[in-house]
Amino acid sequence: MEDPRRWEVFRAADQIRAEKRDRVSLRTVWARVKLNAGVAGNNQCVGEHLAEWTRERAYSPIIELAGLPDAVETGLAKAGVALWKAAEAEAAAILVRDRVRMAEAIAAERDLRNEALGMLDARDAVIEAQRSEIAWFVAELEREKARVRKVRSLDFWRRVIQEVRDILPEREALHVAEITLRIGADLVQEADEHGQLWGVDTVRGAIDERMYRNRYFVSEGGGRYRRRKPEDGGVPA
Repeated sequence: MEDPRRWEVFRAADQIRAEKRDRVSLRTVWARVKLNAGVAGNNQCVGEHLAEWTRERAYSPIIELAGLPDAVETGLAKAGVALWKAAEAEAAAILVRDRVRMAEAIAAERDLRNEALGMLDARDAVIEAQRSEIAWFVAELEREKARVRKVRSLDFWRRVIQEVRDILPEREALHVAEITLRIGADLVQEADEHGQLWGVDTVRGAIDERMYRNRYFVSEGGGRYRRRKPEDGGVPA
């Protein structure tokens, strides 16, 4: 069954051609189809059918609008069709050659791509190995930093305890608040570097830790501490 839209386009083109007033074009055919059928459709649809009509009718607007006799027009139209077919054949041959060249170019490009992908895979393997090595060094660096922080922290608290031992009198006890006030400003400032919130409770904790291990200090109660003596046992101050 013939496409109604195609039939309308062919009818409109034949009418315009027979009237010989206007050139058969997309604009005139679209307008005539709309006049005949009430609706023309989109330009792409009309254009496709009009191109088919032009080939089937061997239509040449230059020849037909020139006002030549019918016999001349027919001869020229046939010659135009023959030239058109020859051009189509030549275009087809060129298309075949272009397709062959394109296929060869694609094959060459594919070979180059495969070679590049192989090189890329090798490079990726090297990069991955380097990343693993860097990750190991980074982790080792972090472990070393942690060890350094621990050593520095232990040294810091050793100096704090030594300061407390120096502050405490030989025989008397002092309140932890008094001890804290007498600790040097340099140690107080350094506490921030070790993430330590400095205060009476911090100093009390350091003293209590040694006292529980029987080292250096003895509690007199009420937050007061004195030096540990040999008769107290443990490690004296």
